Amino acid sequence: MPIQLNMLRDQLQQLAQAQQGPCVTISLATHRTHPDNLADAIQLKNLVKEAEERLLKEYDKRAIAQLLENLQSIEKEINHEYNTEGLYIFASNEVKEIIKTSWPPESDSVELDNRFSLRNLIKSYNRSETYYILYLSQSGVQLYEALNDRVIAEIKEGGFPFKENTHYHTDSLKNSDPKSVDNKLKEYFNRIDKGVVHVLRDSGLHCIVASTKYNYDLLLSVADVPQIYSGHIPVDYNNNDLHHLASAAWEVIAAIQKQRRADAIGDVLAAISAGKVVTDIQEIWRAAHEGRGDTLLVRNELSIPAGIFKTNIEVNEDRTTPGVTDDIVSDIAWQVLSKNGKVYFTDQPQLEQLGEIALKVRY
Repeated sequence: MPIQLNMLRDQLQQLAQAQQGPCVTISLATHRTHPDNLADAIQLKNLVKEAEERLLKEYDKRAIAQLLENLQSIEKEINHEYNTEGLYIFASNEVKEIIKTSWPPESDSVELDNRFSLRNLIKSYNRSETYYILYLSQSGVQLYEALNDRVIAEIKEGGFPFKENTHYHTDSLKNSDPKSVDNKLKEYFNRIDKGVVHVLRDSGLHCIVASTKYNYDLLLSVADVPQIYSGHIPVDYNNNDLHHLASAAWEVIAAIQKQRRADAIGDVLAAISAGKVVTDIQEIWRAAHEGRGDTLLVRNELSIPAGIFKTNIEVNEDRTTPGVTDDIVSDIAWQVLSKNGKVYFTDQPQLEQLGEIALKVRY
């Protein structure tokens, strides 16, 4: 697993284990650019104030002194000039964690429970993807590692970067023969393909090719494993900056992710006849905690407050009631994910056939 996603997974694990409440989770949609990010600081201040007011209403001030101090210090520690799309803050007497991701929450919120709310981080983890971009031209070839919509590194192994195509004929008569020129170009692309195979190995990561359609088709015709090339983006060689390349490639990856979610919905629908799908929130919660959850499907905005007892839960619409968890969906999602299940948050129409939440169980 790529290091950035490993780090996010580790953060999820640590936050899931920090269950000594009260725990405050603040979720905020933020902005990368000025002047929009000026409003982020104001909104964060409002959310921190809301958290403080709820804490002072529900807990003894002396018992939450360190938590209040952690919240007050957070505002000074965040440089909003480096915001992404999502800002998530986790604070308790023992924990102070600030995480920025490329995925904004459905809405800005403050959650106060005996555990942290992880649903937005789980969604960020699931929707984040590392992949490669192969920038292919006869004047030189580069391979980049990308995370979501940005390039994070240029690959310098497996022969990369390749210099311009040196496979050409000095014989002008042969150079005028299109078939001969194609053969030499195929030799060049075959070397590049072997370099890509070397870098990707068994990673399972996607590789998006940025090139002309002609060069892309030629590459596929000589590729040892053409399946490693997951898509193509046409490239304007006069507008080939990395930001443009990553943005275009990310649209291809996002479409692949959407299809992945559709396939997951289809898989769950197919499991109904075998009696392996539960849609009752009580049954879903119990199956998730028992480690039986294989695939969880959740409507993006679904949030269910509930009290947690030893072997069951009780839905309670008033999330401010003492002992009520603001969102039991967050707990269910982490239980499934942490036990090697798959979790998908989606608004795709196919989900309507199952309702707002459904779990395919292993047995």
